[in-house]
Amino acid sequence: MNALWLYRVFTLILVAIISLAVIGLCVHTSNNLNEILSAIQVSGHFPYTSLGIAISAITLVSSVLLIVLDFFFDNIFTSYLIFEIPWLSIVWILWISVGATTLSEGKTIFQGQPCSTFNVVLPSAKEICEDVHPLAIIAFVNFALLFLYTASLVVVAFASSSSYSSPWTSSLKNRDK
Repeated sequence: MNALWLYRVFTLILVAIISLAVIGLCVHTSNNLNEILSAIQVSGHFPYTSLGIAISAITLVSSVLLIVLDFFFDNIFTSYLIFEIPWLSIVWILWISVGATTLSEGKTIFQGQPCSTFNVVLPSAKEICEDVHPLAIIAFVNFALLFLYTASLVVVAFASSSSYSSPWTSSLKNRDK
């Protein structure tokens, strides 16, 4: 085992845990919205909560599979740099979209009003308003973790391309250094 492999495992576990938190926040927000809308006999949803749940599920499944497959199999293709770099790049781009969509829709929905103003009319609306910024922050944290890990993979791949026989089709687990 080496430091890069431990960094990989730590990052993927942390990203999976954070994804669970995002699912929780999105479900909480959706439940509060359903409570408000059922009072006025309407249905609807916030697109940012659906996006957050979808991307969190993709990230959670991907992270767990990448870790589990790497533990049980040596040199499986999901551990190759040529697979991890593009896949995790797609995932961190999706996390940027979750954070940006959440902030954009939060600003549109609440029109820059402080969350305390919604407590008088609808306490559930205040909770929805208060969930917008934590959800966006958590999404950007997941983006940062995945981006830094992907960037380190790119650096490792290019730095070792001259000294290592095939860095693109190798796993971090089996690297000497």
